[in-house]
Amino acid sequence: MRHCEHCRVDIKGDWDSCPLCQRSLDTEAEVTVPNPYPDIPLRFNKQYVMSLLTWLSLILIVAYFVVDMLLRDKLEGLRLLLFGVMSMWLVVLILIRKRRNIAKGIVYLIVSISLLCVYWDYATGWEGWSTTYVVPIVCSFALVALFIAVRVVRLSVGDYVLYLLAAALIGLFPALFLLLDWVTQPLPSWISVGMSAAMLSLILIFQGGDIWVEWQKRMNI
Repeated sequence: MRHCEHCRVDIKGDWDSCPLCQRSLDTEAEVTVPNPYPDIPLRFNKQYVMSLLTWLSLILIVAYFVVDMLLRDKLEGLRLLLFGVMSMWLVVLILIRKRRNIAKGIVYLIVSISLLCVYWDYATGWEGWSTTYVVPIVCSFALVALFIAVRVVRLSVGDYVLYLLAAALIGLFPALFLLLDWVTQPLPSWISVGMSAAMLSLILIFQGGDIWVEWQKRMNI
């Protein structure tokens, strides 16, 4: 066990520098109480992983646009592959950054996947498959996933209620697609709108007070 004089904390694991202030650890701390658990080196560096993934994502995005301009209408499969890789990295980044908040991570995934698919639909000539099927289906199943996550993980109300509300509101967007006639098959959009409206009503009826309290906390009122 090492001790950081600057942060005044004891640090377990095989560390050469303080994970908080990055200063060198020179002195050993006296262990007054034996540790009942085995010592496991803590080597996960979140900052390093995030930096690595961010740079890789930027490189892949630039490569995608360069290849898209040079080989437009020549290698459709390559464009699809690059788009898939970009989507994968985006999902990985979201899962790592929001791994401690499942509800928030699901909302981020709804928005990112929906925007990616709408862009891909637009880039390939706009056939309307993104607004007809992908966005409504993603919104519908995200509500189901969020409800299951809340029940299984047993999150506290403050950890999920605002994100559940956000997911329900996002699920109403297919109503705009119906209004603007951006769909070729209206059923998925109607299902998404119906599920979101029902979820929104239940949230406001049974947890409206919790939403207001949580909103005041977030806004520092």
